[in-house]
Amino acid sequence: HPDAGTEHKVLFNRFGNRQHRDFGERDMEAGLHIAFFGDSFTEGIVVPVQYTFPEILDHLLNEQVRKARRESPEGDADMRAPDARVHVHNFGVGGTGPGAQYLRYRGFAHKERLRHVFYVHCANDFADLRRAGVYALAATGDLVRRAPRPAAGWLRFLSGLRLTYLALDVWQRMAGAVDPDALGERDPVFEAVLSRWRDEAEANGSAFHVVLLPPPHTAAAFHRRVAAGSFDVFDLRGCFEEESPGSVWEDWRFRSDGHWNEAGQMVAAHCLYRFLEGRLGLGRASDEALARARHGYYRAFADDAARWQGHRYMPSAPWALPAPVDAAGAARVRAKHLALETGGEDERRRVVREIRQGRPLARRAGWEVYASRRHRLVVFVKSSCAETDPAGNLFLRAVPAGMDDALGPFRMLGHWPFRTLWRDGGECVVVQPLRGLVLAKIRAGEYLEGHGVSVLWEAEFPFDSAEQVAAATAASRRDYDAFADAPPKARSLWNVHVLDDGIAFLKAPCDVGDLRGEFFLRMHPEEPRDAAFEFAENQRWPFRNIVFPGLGNRWIVAAHQGGKCLLRAPLPSWPVATISAGQRYRETVLWETTFHLNNNVEGNGEAGVMRVRSHAGGHFQVHRSGRHLVYMRVPCDEQDMAPRFFLHVFANGSHVNLDFDFKERGFVVDGRCAAVVRLPEQDMDRIRTGQFIAGKGDLWSVEL
Repeated sequence: HPDAGTEHKVLFNRFGNRQHRDFGERDMEAGLHIAFFGDSFTEGIVVPVQYTFPEILDHLLNEQVRKARRESPEGDADMRAPDARVHVHNFGVGGTGPGAQYLRYRGFAHKERLRHVFYVHCANDFADLRRAGVYALAATGDLVRRAPRPAAGWLRFLSGLRLTYLALDVWQRMAGAVDPDALGERDPVFEAVLSRWRDEAEANGSAFHVVLLPPPHTAAAFHRRVAAGSFDVFDLRGCFEEESPGSVWEDWRFRSDGHWNEAGQMVAAHCLYRFLEGRLGLGRASDEALARARHGYYRAFADDAARWQGHRYMPSAPWALPAPVDAAGAARVRAKHLALETGGEDERRRVVREIRQGRPLARRAGWEVYASRRHRLVVFVKSSCAETDPAGNLFLRAVPAGMDDALGPFRMLGHWPFRTLWRDGGECVVVQPLRGLVLAKIRAGEYLEGHGVSVLWEAEFPFDSAEQVAAATAASRRDYDAFADAPPKARSLWNVHVLDDGIAFLKAPCDVGDLRGEFFLRMHPEEPRDAAFEFAENQRWPFRNIVFPGLGNRWIVAAHQGGKCLLRAPLPSWPVATISAGQRYRETVLWETTFHLNNNVEGNGEAGVMRVRSHAGGHFQVHRSGRHLVYMRVPCDEQDMAPRFFLHVFANGSHVNLDFDFKERGFVVDGRCAAVVRLPEQDMDRIRTGQFIAGKGDLWSVEL
């Protein structure tokens, strides 16, 4: 703690957020979710977690929701349910700018559940965005993401100590409290990042807001950099001055640190509550009601001398007005906001405790096996566990509806990233989710040491109801029959079909050997910016995986009795120009096929097939796909990418030079190089492209 010198814990939940409470699957599926993205002012690691503004705001909102539900049956539908909750998420990360914060939003698997998304703007965000160098504007005006480049060692060191804020503070004092960034003009990159973030949030059903911190000149700098009226902006400074007349920014920050103190966090939570209450249909709460709610919240921690040893803060009147404190209610407040810190029960443990109230489906070798159709979970419990990973030799085979037993997805729990393990004394609990499929039955067991040498025990039991299994089996047969008569996009060991919302693999006959290797997809976007922005890394999706990390999407698997297999997978929302699909077993590629898409090119009369022209180059293969030129080389190395590319477009006697370096338009995926260049919109007579070395001439060239 900067002023008190006391220590407090800093923990992060499963979303990577500095909140000492977790959010389970049931939490994310219900209630109303509000998210704050920002830097260290939002993260707030220098104050105890219960005094950060997202936690205080969470408490105030839920108190008023309960009151509104008692007093009026009308209002927001999410707030009328008997168990309605508001969930406030703190996505702040110290030392980051809006670019990294936007990427945190994009990577959040539940972003479609967020009703309100807040970007909390700090004065140094302009400099953070420039210094990171992740984003730039292309000549077309589109936002592009550059390849990451390492920051200087001295800067990483200073940022780790958070001295960038100290330096900014010293500069402001030396320059007469003038923010150096306030002198700048429009910042198109900053504006483009926020615009794309806003558009994506709104497309996901969220309201997007910009919150300006209260230090002097923050608002002036922001409005100078972006077009007026572009965003829904809430300036905290005006609210701070209104709520506490005569106060200055120094009253709300630490004496020895540039961040806001507990009082500043409290006022920020109050102002944000006022901003949200009308938007959530809560009606306006009186200042007295909020002051009494704050008193109960802060008192819950101040009176907890036995468990809370860190810095204590208690606001005075009029911010807190004494009110009777319910001991049980105070205990619930502490249990919620300090759950990870005090060992309180999180959502997973509560669900498992509920599941274990039923009878186990199997008892073998000290293990009890439970399954929950409602929660889509299989739970293994052992009362006496070794110190080594008890799940190391457990296995699970889930047999989807309509699938031959031998083809059911198989997984070793010791190597499966989604299982959860915890120990309570000598007892251990292993939890494995099963989502995305209707399952006919489950086969669980344990190998002896050696992973597959011999089975120690095995148990089989049904999972979903017979009616669900029959309906899913019939649906999978209809899907297969619909695809079987359509011409595939590509033919290989598996036929590949492209759908409106995904991609499908078909094979007949099909047996367990055909599914032994992992399937992979590589997608080269239409725009070069998307190549780095969305899929800079190769995405390999093993067949045995049902749910894939980070994407929030699921395979839909349908296999027929009689040896016919159908696999379906989603495609991304961004336009795809080129797709490579295939299957590998260990280090061997069993098959691979590459084809091209362009939904903006006139079809050739066959539905789903676009006119694509391929041209053989020297070092690279060159493909024409509508208004895009795709360069590909397999395999490739640094020497292949080093020479500069020339691209000359000739039209109506004019000549356009679009020369580029590979790093400007290309990306590398698993030893394969690809570059994508958008061509001019006007009609073209011819194109000449290739690579050259200055002073030595062309390495190769091709004319289209």
